[in-house]
Amino acid sequence: MRRILLAASAAALAAALSLKADPDPNRNPVVVRFQLEANLPWVDVTLDGKGPFRMAVDTGASTTIVLPESARAAGLVKGSGPQWGETTQFVKVTKVRVGALEVDDLKVAVMSVPQISGPAGLLDLKADGVLGFNFLSRFRMTLDYKDQTLSFAPNGFVPPDPENSLPGMVRPGRCWFGVQVEEADPRDVKSAGYDGGLLVNSVTELSPAEKAGIREGDIIVDIAGSPVSRPSALRDFLSRSAPGQKVVVTFVRRGEIWEADVLIGKVPEPPRK
Repeated sequence: MRRILLAASAAALAAALSLKADPDPNRNPVVVRFQLEANLPWVDVTLDGKGPFRMAVDTGASTTIVLPESARAAGLVKGSGPQWGETTQFVKVTKVRVGALEVDDLKVAVMSVPQISGPAGLLDLKADGVLGFNFLSRFRMTLDYKDQTLSFAPNGFVPPDPENSLPGMVRPGRCWFGVQVEEADPRDVKSAGYDGGLLVNSVTELSPAEKAGIREGDIIVDIAGSPVSRPSALRDFLSRSAPGQKVVVTFVRRGEIWEADVLIGKVPEPPRK
């Protein structure tokens, strides 16, 4: 680790889904009411009987996502869920219910989504996740903004398993960095010549980051020559990396710029029962 002195930044479910709806796609669609907030339809969803959880309906999302704290509340994961930069955790929900519509054995991604949680926080909205492609693509959908209703009629389509083919995702056994981060206050790095960075909230014991000397409270501003200011930048970098790759990470500590050589690790295997 080096200090730098200065002068003054969602594809086939293998199992068939059981749909509690009329099998004829042209008859008796299930109608669900939604609320329009931040230009997105929001619906109440129950996960394995728990909830309701408020989720955005987003046809552009590659998979259905549950935010980490909401996944913990639903009993889908323990702790706070995956950290930024770690592999996305996929879990199977036995039953997903939206209004009168039920879907069995739906695989969801547990991960943070700043594009949802950020605007929701600014507007003081409750946000628990996103209904994405692997849920929505099974239905012929009609969205009525005037009446604020969504109509779902099953179309017989079964999407691919998101864990095996979702673009850009870090799959189990791949890259490990070992930090939990959030967007830093730009004022904390401006004097060092950066516009933003990632505030390190915690460092996993014996992780690549800890071994390189990165500590809680450091602000990561550059990874491998590219400035970083949003947590998704770390996740995206790791999705393109490989275990054993050495990268230079630049960070600010107490107003001073430091560099560390981080040897990207492999996500540890979960303990066997």
